[in-house]
Amino acid sequence: MESRVYECEPQQVGKLKKILESEPYAERSFAKQGYKLKEGKVIGEGNKYYLYIKADADFFKFAEEKFKEMEGLKRSQKEVEQRIVRKIEEEEGSAEQGFGAIFG
Repeated sequence: MESRVYECEPQQVGKLKKILESEPYAERSFAKQGYKLKEGKVIGEGNKYYLYIKADADFFKFAEEKFKEMEGLKRSQKEVEQRIVRKIEEEEGSAEQGFGAIFG
């Protein structure tokens, strides 16, 4: 599985959410695959929104087709993508440790 990060301007996040939330019960959907949408300010990455997806190559083909519906959404530069993937994976690791402490 591969992790990718896409970015868009704040005024476009409504359009992005519509794409992400459309057809949640379809055989192939963002809802089933799972994703994270983060505000750049919250993760220390400026005034953009970042979409994190971890999926296989087939899903990314589907996603890229859907993203053509939205002007202004693009894949983040490699350095930015790596930083955001690292931050999200750290968040997930912290959450798992928290659950482990609760249910230990």
